[in-house]
Amino acid sequence: MKRILALVIALAAIAPAAMARDIAPIVDVAWLQANQSDPMLVVMDMRKAEDYKAGHIPGAVNVIGASVYVKNGDINNEVPAADDLTDVLRAAGVKADSRIVVVESDGGRFAWATRVGWTLVYAGLQNVAILDGGYAAWTKAGKTVQTDRPSVAAGDFEVKWVPGVFADKAYLLAAKNAQIIDTRAYDSYFGVTKQAFVAQFGHFPGAWPLPNNWILNADGLVKPAAELGVIATKLGLDPRIETITYCDSGVLATTWWWIFSEVLGWPNVRSFDGSSQVLAADPSVKYVAETWR
Repeated sequence: MKRILALVIALAAIAPAAMARDIAPIVDVAWLQANQSDPMLVVMDMRKAEDYKAGHIPGAVNVIGASVYVKNGDINNEVPAADDLTDVLRAAGVKADSRIVVVESDGGRFAWATRVGWTLVYAGLQNVAILDGGYAAWTKAGKTVQTDRPSVAAGDFEVKWVPGVFADKAYLLAAKNAQIIDTRAYDSYFGVTKQAFVAQFGHFPGAWPLPNNWILNADGLVKPAAELGVIATKLGLDPRIETITYCDSGVLATTWWWIFSEVLGWPNVRSFDGSSQVLAADPSVKYVAETWR
């Protein structure tokens, strides 16, 4: 317990220096309503076009998810080319100093929201937040919705990748002292099941199991930061050690990346774009099954 307490204190000390932002990484409905008049606010609604047209948060702009996480050959959910993402973000009205709130349908889509958030941070945007509970939380609270598409002035943001948040296969394999975090469900980690596009059962040798669904409470909302920090440190993770998250295709991996990096302020966290779809396809990489770390 003394070790856990010491690590939580260390985590708290790191967080202020690690966060160069003036918007919280997770915002609730009350915050969003109170800041709707902010001229720098961009609400990015990532839901399907037909859902957006049926009703959305006033002023929200619809951004198609497939334009932010793209298929690259046979690999799912990859980061788009810099010029393509620049065009998408400019069309949404994004500027370098925009305060962006990513909105998904509900808490069940949290991983897709963090995938967008991670991509935007990687692209060079600092003030990015996730709406806790998504659009469902907004409507559950009885807030006003609109069906008209707002007029959006084009932004001038240009993507400039921030390499410190990104990992690929070569980087992970070379990171011998990093904490590798498998954010999939236990069944996938243990090798009971796997996605069809993942070549091997089980997990990368030495990876820590930390399921993404531990982040949310029963209402589909993000647990308090202190509680999430305790979960990580009780597992044995150290916020001072380089950390790399991975999953099946690079979506679930961004959930704990978002918590570690943006919520808890861990200073050296990367998310593996491509994840097991790329890693397990390499015959020189041998996943292990039916075993815990």
